[in-house]
Amino acid sequence: MVQARAIDLVTNGDTTLSIGGYVKAEGIFYSPDEGESEFKGNARQSRINLKTTKKVDDKKLTGFIEGDFYGNAANGGSDLRLRHAYVQVNDLTVGKTWNGQFLAVYPLLTEQLDFRGTGLGTISGGGADIRPDLTVHYTHKGFRFTAQDPVYDEANLPDMVVSYKDNISDLSYNLAVTAREAKNGDDSDVGVGVSLAGKLNLGNDSLHASVYNGKGMGVYSTVCVGRALGTTGDLDCDAEDGKLVSQTGYTVGYRHKFTEKLLSNMRYGEIMVDDAADTSVNVKSINLVYKYLPDLDIGIEWRDRSDKTLSQVKKGQQVEVMAKYNF
Repeated sequence: MVQARAIDLVTNGDTTLSIGGYVKAEGIFYSPDEGESEFKGNARQSRINLKTTKKVDDKKLTGFIEGDFYGNAANGGSDLRLRHAYVQVNDLTVGKTWNGQFLAVYPLLTEQLDFRGTGLGTISGGGADIRPDLTVHYTHKGFRFTAQDPVYDEANLPDMVVSYKDNISDLSYNLAVTAREAKNGDDSDVGVGVSLAGKLNLGNDSLHASVYNGKGMGVYSTVCVGRALGTTGDLDCDAEDGKLVSQTGYTVGYRHKFTEKLLSNMRYGEIMVDDAADTSVNVKSINLVYKYLPDLDIGIEWRDRSDKTLSQVKKGQQVEVMAKYNF
């Protein structure tokens, strides 16, 4: 998500230009179910953004651009990669930014250190077009209406998401419906999915849960019929025997605050596909995050994946250690 902290560079009347982002260094110990154990480290998740805001008559105009260093990662590179580039006028947002599925689920999940596959068990699992090249969001009260660049290149309409968020006492929730045209062999069909995410505050602690079900949702969940989603998307991800296949996913999580500086998150996520192979994957994780300084976090996370959920992620156990400085 966009970092709340930022450094103001220029303030001129109603116009403000600020810079933000973070530097994150991580090391991951891999213990796969098959093959040799290994260790890898990098700082490619580090990101930087520029944001400008100004008042034009009675409207608030915002421009935002952000990049990280996962560009050309397939060849071991660390080129600057565009993550966000959008303009916002009051309740209307247009540009490259989070898709509607992500915004309906991710803000209510437990915090994880895992950059890849963080959303496993949800419809925002980091699949194709988690940040489409073109997304249009319009918000009104608790509603969000989204039209986004379709995953299926030959689709006649954008992928659509309608969501509603609200609070009931200490419970926050978001209900969303996704509709998209999905490739089905030489033809296409319309797939529909429904998701519900919630967070219950319990003093310093919180409970988190989400669930979704639908057809044509594998390109967003990262789990396809019988396999994981490819690195560049997989148009034939959701069909089998001439029909779109349904899938169900859920997550449960718990956040506990030991002290003002030390907190922990536990999470379990699972996806089950109603295909001939009964495809099913799950991931378990637990972390500790210590706020060494107000803007500097140090953390460790253990996770275990039952199967490959992304081509870059190995089946088995991982331990990540990280340091993250927000600015």
